[in-house]
Amino acid sequence: MDSSKDERKITAFLNKIKAEWPGKIERFEFKTASVIYVHLKEGISSLDFLSSLSRQVERLVDFTRPIILYHVESDGVSLRSHPINWYSAIKR
Repeated sequence: MDSSKDERKITAFLNKIKAEWPGKIERFEFKTASVIYVHLKEGISSLDFLSSLSRQVERLVDFTRPIILYHVESDGVSLRSHPINWYSAIKR
C-alpha cells in the first residue's frame, strides 16, 4: 500500500477515535509519521481510556503501516503516557 493512502487512513482512524470518545480527547500530536500522542482532557484516565479503546479499536484499523499511540494523561500536575501499537496485518 502506498504511503499517502496509509496516511489518509491513519488520519481517518484518529478522527474515528475522537468521534467514538467525544469529550475525552484534547488533541493529537504527531511526533513522527508513526508516533502519535493522544492528549486526553484533564481528569480522563489513560488506563480507563485504553480499556475502552482496546475493546473497540480493532474495527477502526484498516492501514498496514504500524503506528504507536501514546495516550497522554494530565492530572493538572504531571503527564503520564502509555504506548500502544496499532496496525492491521491484513493486506488491503
